Amino acid sequence: MSPSLKKFLKYTLNIVVILGITALTLHLLFKDNEPAKIFLEIKEADCRWLGLAGLLMVIFVCGESVQFRMLFKGMKQKVSMLKCILLSNIGFFFSQITPGASGGQPLQIIYMTKLGVNAFVSTLVCMLITLVYKLVLVILFFTALILRPALVGGAISDVILFFVIGIVCQLAFGSFLLICVLKPAFASWIVEKAIKIGTKIKLVKNPESLSEKAENSIKQYEAASDFLKKNKHIMVKMALITILQRIAYFAVTFCVAKALHVEECDIIDVIALQVVLSLAVDILPIPGASGVNEIVFVRLQTMIFGTLVSAGLLLNRGITYYLFAVVTGIFTLVAHIYFNKLSKERKKNTAED
Repeated sequence: MSPSLKKFLKYTLNIVVILGITALTLHLLFKDNEPAKIFLEIKEADCRWLGLAGLLMVIFVCGESVQFRMLFKGMKQKVSMLKCILLSNIGFFFSQITPGASGGQPLQIIYMTKLGVNAFVSTLVCMLITLVYKLVLVILFFTALILRPALVGGAISDVILFFVIGIVCQLAFGSFLLICVLKPAFASWIVEKAIKIGTKIKLVKNPESLSEKAENSIKQYEAASDFLKKNKHIMVKMALITILQRIAYFAVTFCVAKALHVEECDIIDVIALQVVLSLAVDILPIPGASGVNEIVFVRLQTMIFGTLVSAGLLLNRGITYYLFAVVTGIFTLVAHIYFNKLSKERKKNTAED
């Protein structure tokens, strides 16, 4: 079986798992509700607010595209804004269909290579975007905790197990990335110690190979550290754009609430709850956090949506996940055809030279 066929089957299986888990979850959540009533509530939703929700998702995607453009420009790489938008769609699509959103950036790196971007540079770009993305989520959480302490505290208690796992993993991953970038030598020491311990307890079977890979990674972290020191203004701009990007994504739920004519709906309350949800489910090893996302949404957002929470869940998840996956999937197909064509032309021109 060819590698490309294996990947296709793997992604297809992930999509089947997502649909299966979602169908089962929705059945368990809605089995005591009247489907006709829920669909009537959706039918009566204000399309203007749903249109605004769609626009916010466009801002969400383009936010990453702008960051790509800024980093490429800072690293003297000529990549147009159109190509950056296509790269963002590739990343979001594969993140939607892989466990823990792990598949997006590896595919982005592959397609960057097709554009002639050095693999070292593409990995560095993805690393910096990930670092800022994780740190901003933590910043938004503590901001929500300060602005709405009772609401956030109550939300955490409702999903305490998911939240503890999520916040520990997010903080650990984000902190390690930050150490890698700011103190690469210390990060190297941590990795080597971890490899030694893993070898002693027989978790690591090939320590030499793993040490070599770790060393190559540390070189990338050193390059990231140098870039940060020389381009602090770019990182500040990236942080501000990421804050806007994340708020746009979380505000989709507010638009859904307004579309369903929820009377008492505070945008800060809605965003604060969605921040807690994101911390609780984003890093789970399930494609799209399917099942868990729906359960946590109902537990948290019932206090906002009340009896309309079922319709709110279907609309919110439909916009931020299923429709999002379809649209980014279409752009990914276009990008695949376009980037492969550019890659062939580039190779042809190189051969002629």
